[in-house]
Amino acid sequence: MASTAACATSDDTADTNETGDETGGETGGEAEIVECGELPPADVGTCTAEGEPGGSLLIRGDVLAPDAVYRGGSVLIEAGAITCVGCDCDAGLATLTCADAVISPGLINPHDHITFANNWPIGEGVDRYEHRHDWRKGLNGHASLPTNSGASDDSILAAELRFVMAGATSAASAGGKPGLLRNVDSSGLEGLNIPQADSDTFPLDDNDGTQHASGCSYGGDPTTSQDIQGSAYLPHIAEGINEYASNELVCATDVVEPNTAIVHAVGVPLSLAQQIVTANAKVIWSPRSNVVLYGATAPVTMFDALGIPLSLGTDWLASGSMNMLRELACAAYLDDTHYGDYFSDQDLWAMATSGGAQAVGAELTIGELSVGWTADIAVFAKQGETDHGAVVRGHESKVALVLRGGVPLYGDADLLGAAALGQAACETLDVCGVAKRACVAQDTSSTLSAVQAAAGYPLFFCGVPDDEPSCVPSRDEYNGPTVDDQDGDGIPNELDNCPEVFNPVFNVPFPLWEDQPDFDMDGLGDACDPCPSNEGDICEGPDPNDSDGDGVPNDDDNCPLDPNADQADADDDGKGDACDDCAAANPGNQACPATVPQIQDPSDPNHVPPGATVLVEGLTVTAIRPDNNAFTAETGTGEPYTGIFVFTNGNPAGLAVGDLVDVQGTIEEYFDLTELVDAQATIVTPGGGAAFEPKLFDPALISTGGAQAEAHESMLVQVADVLITNVNPDGADDYDEFEVSGLRVDDLFFMALDNMCPLDSSFVRVTGVLIESFSNFKVTPRGAEDFELGVPMCQPY
Repeated sequence: MASTAACATSDDTADTNETGDETGGETGGEAEIVECGELPPADVGTCTAEGEPGGSLLIRGDVLAPDAVYRGGSVLIEAGAITCVGCDCDAGLATLTCADAVISPGLINPHDHITFANNWPIGEGVDRYEHRHDWRKGLNGHASLPTNSGASDDSILAAELRFVMAGATSAASAGGKPGLLRNVDSSGLEGLNIPQADSDTFPLDDNDGTQHASGCSYGGDPTTSQDIQGSAYLPHIAEGINEYASNELVCATDVVEPNTAIVHAVGVPLSLAQQIVTANAKVIWSPRSNVVLYGATAPVTMFDALGIPLSLGTDWLASGSMNMLRELACAAYLDDTHYGDYFSDQDLWAMATSGGAQAVGAELTIGELSVGWTADIAVFAKQGETDHGAVVRGHESKVALVLRGGVPLYGDADLLGAAALGQAACETLDVCGVAKRACVAQDTSSTLSAVQAAAGYPLFFCGVPDDEPSCVPSRDEYNGPTVDDQDGDGIPNELDNCPEVFNPVFNVPFPLWEDQPDFDMDGLGDACDPCPSNEGDICEGPDPNDSDGDGVPNDDDNCPLDPNADQADADDDGKGDACDDCAAANPGNQACPATVPQIQDPSDPNHVPPGATVLVEGLTVTAIRPDNNAFTAETGTGEPYTGIFVFTNGNPAGLAVGDLVDVQGTIEEYFDLTELVDAQATIVTPGGGAAFEPKLFDPALISTGGAQAEAHESMLVQVADVLITNVNPDGADDYDEFEVSGLRVDDLFFMALDNMCPLDSSFVRVTGVLIESFSNFKVTPRGAEDFELGVPMCQPY
């Protein structure tokens, strides 16, 4: 849903006209052009920067909103979220003015196999195949592709950096690492409040290479509809150009549901495409990989005419694109040369932004420049391009800035180094003569030099990438457009039922069809028929711009996937009641607010169970794990059930005990310890947390089985006048723990701690956070200051 009206200019200050974008086919309507006024050009580079970091950020330029382009408009970012889009946004603490640039949502890649980033691209290809198992297993007389998934951590980060340098902020990459991209199908969501997507390479359990033209006797453990509930599901189905491919969709209909985005869908005739329509499912299009492997790709013009939502995915480095801009380049080439300019620049851009968000289940959080959405943003220099074309024909050297949640990841060196952004520490690199910075060391456990060394394939090219897989459809049956075959599908123009749109007939065993398909027999092939399912000009079936069929266009719908014609929104947070499970307002990416007792206390009437993503505000940090990947925090009241363990996989810079923080994360029970995982912590006030003392207990009450142990998990506690009663409760395993008066003492927060003291060593007091781990409750001191030694004296560190 686009939410821009509150910030858009009034009628007396803006002129509107139709977009100047290249026109297209049956996809979404053209964006309205809103002229906000001329911006002063930058003296050097793409953007000028003013102000100081640490607060709100205003970016001015040509704003690519969901249904409008605000030329000379602005986007305001506060606390990592978009708070205004339009002509009249308030000033920010820092302002970037990018007169010759477009401001776009960060690109979203819903399909990649990033653990194969160690492989070199195959160029023109080894062979042209009919089905994916042909190249995976060398079946049916074909040569197999020699690839392996042995990418190192730094090689994977290099692949993520390639995507970021091309304007991407999120990917379903089947194996990404923390930092840089949001890895939406793993634990690396980087604070994004969506369920983790499920990328499924073998939904039919056919990893062994089973192929069938009919019947469904694949593997014994196929994915079922019960397996895919609750998150976006991204299965590989119908990757090929014969009935081996189409039969997969026949047999996988159980998992084609509204949360499904089918990866590839190359071998899909109209009859099976209608099943996708009926299921309200989606398709992820990987044109470059499809073309170089099979000489053809998914029938996307037909899919679009049927109203099937489309997105773009790179697939993998071996046969796909090195980044989303190269995948867009392939899609644009096919559209210009083989599809009769069916898609507009705006259509292709939408596939790489909002389409990707919809595929991964994040359509109410990322992929749009709308109020309440997360500030995942890319700024592209226009350099002669207009509006969406600046993205479609973009290049890494033209990417002036990439923000993930409002935090810079990559961009022009002078811009990131300016006081307004405060990222001068980000590493520098030259991209085709343009000085850039990449914030690798700031956002990951590696460095730019390390990922460059591990990359293998370069991070960028100034021209066409070396050995880039071909995007020109070719097989024995055809080899590119000619005067007599303008769409290059091997059918002469005068015999072709879609002379401008590629729709070949394949001379292969078990072909999908014997002649060019024309389901309604109206003389127009299914690939170019605006109404492929029925005769005439009035199409039967769903509106592609109204996915849930409730009469409200997707861009205006506060529940685009759930029918709600009334658009009721009781808490006025931009999420309709039909798709909003939270009674409190939680706009955009904000999780539903919850309290620590609601999380920790199972008897609380508003108990929130594991698996839920929540926002907890006003916590005081009590301990920080030495690896800086986790901390504990309390509400400060000292009441039972008011402490929580937070796993961030990277704490905010400068986090310290005593800070006041807000935390958003997913509830998880980890070896009996209740945690917030995939957590994003925001320091509200350094040192501004509640002042409180540790809670004094009899050791028996908080040791394993103690009456007060569970209620005080993750809270700061203290025991007094205790003796060591067990030097090594773990015996031969010896985890450096010891017991005082029956209560275990653990080194989680104080690694120097060891069980070196003899029995009966005395402590006046021992302070620490009470943790449950491996079925035992343990007090975990934070340092030497948490011990007061007694007599007989022994220092256990």
